Amino acid sequence: MNEMKKPGRGRKGKQKMLQKITLICTHAHQENASYNWGLFLHGALMELLPDKISNTLHEINLRPFSQYLVQKEGRKLEWNIGLWDNEIANHITNALMSVSEININHKGIKLEVVGAEHRKQSKNDFLFQFFNAEVPHRRYEMEFLTPCTHRSGGEFVMFPTPELIIKGLCMRFSAFSQDYSIDDPETMDQVAENVRMTRYSLRSANFYVEGGRVTGYLGRISLLVGGPDQLARLAGMLLSFSEYSGVGVKTALGMGGCRIRKIKHTTKNMK
Repeated sequence: MNEMKKPGRGRKGKQKMLQKITLICTHAHQENASYNWGLFLHGALMELLPDKISNTLHEINLRPFSQYLVQKEGRKLEWNIGLWDNEIANHITNALMSVSEININHKGIKLEVVGAEHRKQSKNDFLFQFFNAEVPHRRYEMEFLTPCTHRSGGEFVMFPTPELIIKGLCMRFSAFSQDYSIDDPETMDQVAENVRMTRYSLRSANFYVEGGRVTGYLGRISLLVGGPDQLARLAGMLLSFSEYSGVGVKTALGMGGCRIRKIKHTTKNMK
């Protein structure tokens, strides 16, 4: 496994940033909001960006952002956008943080933005919390907020495995970090082999895209990380990175939105 250096804090120079934008919106449309509106919001986002940037994003396979929608009470919804490329993040931030309404023209839906939050964290600070911890955390709960699925052998996979989750996150994190790679087969295999699913509560769910639908899963899984401390730190970092990158396929279109939570160590859950 590639050796990861312990990050320091406060280094000079332009740093890679992880960013999260959350917009709270209301609407008066007769149709209830759902995670399937994520596809429409992706289209609205592309329209808000400069043509050069939106064209560039359409041409690349791994887009450096994820976005998904969560329905809230009444006619309110929460739109989350995770960002891990400084240049693209600047354009998306400029487009979204100043907007007061979002139009989904072909659906006749107008969203009024009633709240906005922009959170930023440098790559060094993000890594510091894992690789400088005296004792690495080993138990996590991952909640899938919008339908998630994976591709394996050219087909969609409806049920999660640690291998599919970890390998996808390794590829995304390597694209973000660039100064070292953790998407080599040896590293991905070592991490995946030491992450075990201990429980799950999942259900199937459909996500509609242009030309059809993709069946995935929603719900929660609990994960236990074994192996040496440094490997546990790496696994915890990757799982936490999922809140920015999403999990699985089509995360820029609204799939794979997730939330990660550390599970407190107790005698009961150590069994």
